[in-house]
Amino acid sequence: MPTKRGAIGVDIGGSKTLCILVDDRYKIVHRIKFKTAPTKGAKRFTSILSKNITELYRLARKNRLRVAGVGFACAGTMDRKNVVVENSYNIPWMRNYRLGSLVKKLTGLPSAIGNDVHLGLLAEHRLGAARKKQDVLGVFFGTGVGGAVIIDGKLYRGASGTAGNVGSLFTRADSDPALARDHGILDRLASKAAIAGAALGLALKQQAPALFSLTGSDLTRVTWGALAKSIAVADKAIEELLRSRMHTVGITLAGLTNFLAPELLLLGGGLIEEMPALVQDEIEAGIRKFLDPETDATLKVKVAKFQNAAGAIGAANLAFESFKEKKT
Repeated sequence: MPTKRGAIGVDIGGSKTLCILVDDRYKIVHRIKFKTAPTKGAKRFTSILSKNITELYRLARKNRLRVAGVGFACAGTMDRKNVVVENSYNIPWMRNYRLGSLVKKLTGLPSAIGNDVHLGLLAEHRLGAARKKQDVLGVFFGTGVGGAVIIDGKLYRGASGTAGNVGSLFTRADSDPALARDHGILDRLASKAAIAGAALGLALKQQAPALFSLTGSDLTRVTWGALAKSIAVADKAIEELLRSRMHTVGITLAGLTNFLAPELLLLGGGLIEEMPALVQDEIEAGIRKFLDPETDATLKVKVAKFQNAAGAIGAANLAFESFKEKKT
């Protein structure tokens, strides 16, 4: 008979999907990661996701864990009550995608869903690097640049449920709103797509030979890990690209940080997992140039404890919180 509680957390990203099984102390018992591959369609994704959820449920029983439920983290708009992704920012075919029905059919378990960055910051706030902090601004670098805010110890969602969207902050002024959104926002500067495209351009011009040897002309192979390896092999042009863009991220965040006056700026996501020191150093250098003295004196900048697993751990936490056992 199962003796401890467990939960399954699934973080659906634009590039990769991470599925984890945790115990009641949030120790990861098993993890499975696979490429989301948005261009290959829903049928492939659903097949792999179904296989992995079923496997984690089997492993839970093998490890004598009672699974509370399955939590999902995803970017986009969603119907939380019915666990449906209404529209995903990074996965074009994911419209009215019924995750709750899928889980019920596979395992009979209940499920819950939330914004990926919100859940990632909640995981860090309850269990990780932001624990016991009352006011936190979280910025996560993945397929896009996402953000979330903790105010007075509670996640702030806003009227739309999408508060914290730092990717839409303007890095420069532009009189044409459409042009500004296309070229002047943080997401167009610091998302993986933006940085990978610029890095590949340097590689094709033979200004980054190490990266070219790793990826050739294939943009899909320009991952955060590939960029970190190319910098380690002394691709100075790639290092300068990353440092310049992260410095600009810091400058861009300064106004918001002055407004919110958080005690902690938390940095997470796949980029942080690969290059924590470089990213933290440049963002902190950029932001502190423009902080008010009072904010500068109280702000700390840290990297996330759970790195790229924060969203999945937050999703597992959502399952635990949503489906608590009744006291008898």
